[in-house]
Amino acid sequence: MNKKKTPKAAAVIDIGSSVLKMRISQLKKGEIADLDRLTYPISLGHEVFTDGSISFQSVREMSKALSGFKALMQEYGITEYRAVATTAIREAKNRAFVLDQIHIQNGFTVEVLEDAEEKTLIYSEILDVLQKTGDLNPGYTLLSYIGSGTIGIAMHDGENMVYSQNASIGALKLHDMLGSIEEQTENFDMVLEEYLQAALNFRPFENGNDINNIVLTGNEVEMIASLCAVEPKNGLFKIPVKRLMRLYRGISKMTSGKIALHYHLPEREAELLYSALAIYVRLIRLTKAQYILSPKVDLWDALMRQMLLPRQNALYFEHVSSNALSCAENIADHYQCDHMHAQAVRTIAKEIFDRTKPLHGMDRKQRLILDLAATLHDCGHFVSIKEHLDATFDLIRHMGVYGMTDKDMRRIAFVARYNEYQVPDVRDFVDMSERSRTEIAKLVAIFRLANALDKSQKQKIPTVKVKLSDEQLTITAQTNENVLLEEWAFAQCAAFFADVFGVKPVLKIKQTLI
Repeated sequence: MNKKKTPKAAAVIDIGSSVLKMRISQLKKGEIADLDRLTYPISLGHEVFTDGSISFQSVREMSKALSGFKALMQEYGITEYRAVATTAIREAKNRAFVLDQIHIQNGFTVEVLEDAEEKTLIYSEILDVLQKTGDLNPGYTLLSYIGSGTIGIAMHDGENMVYSQNASIGALKLHDMLGSIEEQTENFDMVLEEYLQAALNFRPFENGNDINNIVLTGNEVEMIASLCAVEPKNGLFKIPVKRLMRLYRGISKMTSGKIALHYHLPEREAELLYSALAIYVRLIRLTKAQYILSPKVDLWDALMRQMLLPRQNALYFEHVSSNALSCAENIADHYQCDHMHAQAVRTIAKEIFDRTKPLHGMDRKQRLILDLAATLHDCGHFVSIKEHLDATFDLIRHMGVYGMTDKDMRRIAFVARYNEYQVPDVRDFVDMSERSRTEIAKLVAIFRLANALDKSQKQKIPTVKVKLSDEQLTITAQTNENVLLEEWAFAQCAAFFADVFGVKPVLKIKQTLI
């Protein structure tokens, strides 16, 4: 007897700074259809941004709401879920205790998304919507997600991301930080604008780029669009810049209380409206855009697609990889890195990585980290010739590269940190897990061999053939150039590779001339 197949269903729980929400969806004929949505207001962000911690009263309140969420999941028969938390729990000093209580009381394992992870997931949804609508003008596009406690900002050149940064400020955090000044002056709007001018100092955007599009999303978008008398069309708000600026000028001299009365808003929403508009205006002034594009996207859209659509994870990783590399190449150009040298090292490093999978057992994420390290490894020369390796490490670990977390950037910095003289020391990684130290050592071993094969930076060995046997890794290169320098550097790096993998690297040079 044939049984009708039940459509795949899943739940996403999002613990935000001011709202706890859950979405239950299922896959029907290749499309995602919602079964239910729940929201519950919470004040985690206000507590964290003012006191640094989440009170256990709020934890108990959140636990009760999550119990209701769990009961609804059970009614729908949902077993697959993903629970995530963003800024408030991420920044809470007692986050470990909060997460532990949620797990004990509700049985949920909550994943705390890093700032870069959260913003990249949202950007991927934004770009997907905009590619379908065709509303972008030629030129650069500034994209920003304005959250309660953080702002993500990125620049798209029409094909790829070329810049990505996150700032630890948002509409709620901005109000909580500067709210006390509002009662002390009639010119609070000037104070706010001056603060944002200094805090959101995005230099690359102020150097004459033709930024013809601006895409702004966040919690206050629908409220702002409504006050500008703009309705969504095909899931997109298109707000005239002049209309938004007029709205901002109208409220800039009002107190939060007057804004609430004038626009018939709860006072808490009025407070956030003012802060959000101030941020919007600061970002608008970096562009030449006539309209603000605001797709109706949410973090849980990206998470649900990854859970229900089988190919989405691979497509998302491809999106992150191509844009991360584009962003890294733009940074490398800024630091005047030798593009041809970096490309040669990248090509060889990836060939060694791919041919030695039986040895290292690493996945595509580690391959991307190796590729990014090879792209950026010479940036320290811009700062210091004498201490260029240390300079490279310090620069990379503080860079913003699209889709890369702080942890990722630190790994990339470590991989790029070593040359034929320098090898990793266990003291470099004292605060890392043994697994992380091992992965970095493996990537360093591969990177050093690849970098050695273009030691002269003249691309005498543009490509190689790699063959792995039980006791030897044979790297064969065809060239008619004098490669004594490369052979010397390779010999310097071979011992560490053998220490890591137990396989001796051997370089064979074949002359192509007859």
